[in-house]
This record gives sequence, C-alpha cells and structure tokens, in this order.
Amino acid sequence: MSAVATPETRAGAPAQDRAQSPAPRLFDAPGPTLEDAIVATWEELAAAGHALCPVCSGEMSRSGACERCGSELA
Repeated sequence: MSAVATPETRAGAPAQDRAQSPAPRLFDAPGPTLEDAIVATWEELAAAGHALCPVCSGEMSRSGACERCGSELA
C-alpha cells in the first residue's frame, strides 16, 4: 500500500486546470537527502578529521561523535 499527500482536484475543473503542473509530492523535496548529508559528513570526517554535525551543526570528531549534542555516526 502506498500514499501520496497531494491536494484534491475539483471534479468539475476544466482539463487545462488539472493538467497545468503535477501536484507537489510529500517526499519529492528538492535538495540533498538524509543519506546525502550522512555520506558527506563521513567523507569530511575521513578527509579532514572533523565535520559539522548533521543534527545540530556542532563539531564532530574523527570518532564520529558530536561534541555538542552527543550524536554518533556508527
């Protein structure tokens, strides 16, 4: 089963109104995904030994732990 959060269309709306552009979808957000953010953080940690935490923007050390919020990449 799947679901998409889109606004309802009016049944009596002219065809050109319904066909102008596709309705926005809940999970098709522009920009990087969570996976992209985590991979970029790992790559920065490997290259520089530190990176910004993807949770709070604090400093993460090479061990993968955030000094500010305690989040860990494992």
